[in-house]
Amino acid sequence: LSAAEVFGTPFYFYDLDFIRNRVRKVYDFFNQFDFHLAYAVKANFNFEILSMLNELDTMVDVVSFGEYERVRKAGFTPERIVVNGNCKSVGELKKYVEDSVYCINLDSLEELLRLESIVDRPVRVAIRVNPDVDPKTHHHIATGLKENKFGVDYETAERMIQIISRSRFVRLVGLHCHIGSQIVEVDPYRQAFESMRDFASRLNLQLELVNLGGGWGIDYGDGKLLDLEEYRRKVFPILEDFNCRIVLELGRWIVGPAGYLISKVEYVKKTKNKNFIVIDAGMSHLIRPALYGAKHRIEPLYEQKDRPTIVADVVGPVCESADTFAKNLELPEPQEGELLIIRDVGAYGYVMSSHYNLLRRAPEILYSKETGFRVSSA
Repeated sequence: LSAAEVFGTPFYFYDLDFIRNRVRKVYDFFNQFDFHLAYAVKANFNFEILSMLNELDTMVDVVSFGEYERVRKAGFTPERIVVNGNCKSVGELKKYVEDSVYCINLDSLEELLRLESIVDRPVRVAIRVNPDVDPKTHHHIATGLKENKFGVDYETAERMIQIISRSRFVRLVGLHCHIGSQIVEVDPYRQAFESMRDFASRLNLQLELVNLGGGWGIDYGDGKLLDLEEYRRKVFPILEDFNCRIVLELGRWIVGPAGYLISKVEYVKKTKNKNFIVIDAGMSHLIRPALYGAKHRIEPLYEQKDRPTIVADVVGPVCESADTFAKNLELPEPQEGELLIIRDVGAYGYVMSSHYNLLRRAPEILYSKETGFRVSSA
């Protein structure tokens, strides 16, 4: 409430202590392996969050040259950067080679041929395989099916390995697989990693690393999230078979639950057919509900005692009917000027926002017990 008075609404709020704890939990979870967390920058590229992760000595996973430049400014050295993406330009590849990044994950045979034509010094690569596994998530964020644009099938991967074996400079260090985002079932991971293990075994590959991608699902209020104990039982034995370094590209699981969007109620609009709670945050600030049909928990930040209950759609100011955060939400009726909190927006929130309708982008407010509240500077 005090932050809303100081900074105005809407605004994003990030709990840095939560993020630190999540990073520790991941390393504790994989403590039996030679393990590296490569934070997926696309989830949230806030500069202070990146700087904190740099201090925690994580690696990072970037999918664009813009992300690469940002993590370099945040202090990450090239040997801690994994480069992903399906559209790396000639100039970008030259820069990654020149800087000696930790690993370039090759997305296609064509990318390998492009890299081979320009490389003039040793470069470490992994091949992104597409295992044709259904991750059982929203189709927009499924990336491991043969119909998806990412990665290569195993036949193509084998051709790429043959080319790399004859290369003077390109060195194969691993395999990479990312089957999707917001995955809440373990079996798709098991199937994907088993297929990678069998492929590596069949070709007798001596791998330095296996990159598992990311995609761990969080609870958006429906009680569905990835069961880590089931993951340990079903996936760890497969990882032990690889007998090499494990890299994991988590984003949402690290920062998603650490983020909140605070918004002010402007109107409680009542019609014969429908009630609407109109707030000053819209799809330009958080597009996931409009884009994916995503559902976020919305909770009052006001005194709820002795309030009548209202059933209403929670909508924003954008001139689109898709600008709706919740339908038929039941909650104590708010008054104009009171606040609502939208939860679990630390991932794919601000980074996907825009100036649509020329609405201002929401500022990002950071909090930790050590420093208190502060506005993000970059």
